[in-house]
Amino acid sequence: MTRDPSGTGPGPTPLDLATALLADTWTLLILQRALLGVRRYGRWKRTLGISDASLSSRLRALTGAGLLETRPYREGGRSRQEYGLTAAGRDTWGLLTAIWLWERAWVPREVPLPDPVHTGCGAVTDLLVTCVHCDRAVGLDDLDLDPGARVPIVGPPGARLHPRRTRAHLPADPLSAFPGAMEIVGDRWGAAVLSASLVGVRTFSGFERALGVSPDVLTDRLRRFRALGVLDRAADGYHPTARGRATFPILTCLADWGRRWLAAEGGPAAYEGVHRACGLPFRPRLRCRECREELVFGTVLPAGLPTGGERNRVDGD
Repeated sequence: MTRDPSGTGPGPTPLDLATALLADTWTLLILQRALLGVRRYGRWKRTLGISDASLSSRLRALTGAGLLETRPYREGGRSRQEYGLTAAGRDTWGLLTAIWLWERAWVPREVPLPDPVHTGCGAVTDLLVTCVHCDRAVGLDDLDLDPGARVPIVGPPGARLHPRRTRAHLPADPLSAFPGAMEIVGDRWGAAVLSASLVGVRTFSGFERALGVSPDVLTDRLRRFRALGVLDRAADGYHPTARGRATFPILTCLADWGRRWLAAEGGPAAYEGVHRACGLPFRPRLRCRECREELVFGTVLPAGLPTGGERNRVDGD
């Protein structure tokens, strides 16, 4: 699906809507901390070092979109509110886990990220993406993708939730610092450009036509991606490197979350690759690479993370 210049063409797909909502650095970090047990404003602010304006706007957006819900509580004789994850919010765990594991594997850092431990088998693990239909392992080369069909459309500037790319310093806590991954998925245009490259868009003009992105923004994202080593330039255009192709689980989880939670009846479908082995539209299932057990929320945790009860005791105002 390409953009109709007249503005009368198909509306945004679930992938477009998921990108507009989630492809923002602070939004992702707030959700990550919520998945680790944070539920109160003060704790987010201290842990992330985020400004009041940025935190308040993201909490409003996430509550309005149905990923967080407010819950009253009393402290010191005063009524306050905290935020709990809804089912849609908890379901972002796969995306956040994929971001963490890609950063750990591909971005050199002075303070390493903690090991991912699967609670089911106790092993340090990685995500294994499989096909929900045939349960075979799936990588980018196992899908039939048509670059001229339906690539992400991010939408006009007025559609974005947060008007500027996050430029603030990332938190000092290594578990919340993903500078490499946030170049890719912490920004709506970055996520769209890399998604388009993975389905086969190669040229500058091809990205412009597919995404409706301005030349200045596109030039900036291509430059950043070449510096990060996720795209390389050849005679026929821009190609994902091994590091770029390894973002497949991140973008797969983003697209699948949008398909589950943002698809409107009768609306345009998200881009569907076809799994070549079984011939069916690709739907991902995440498994532990070590024991192949299906992964669900709460089954992949950072090594050394306190238990849920201990996390709740430190989650003060």
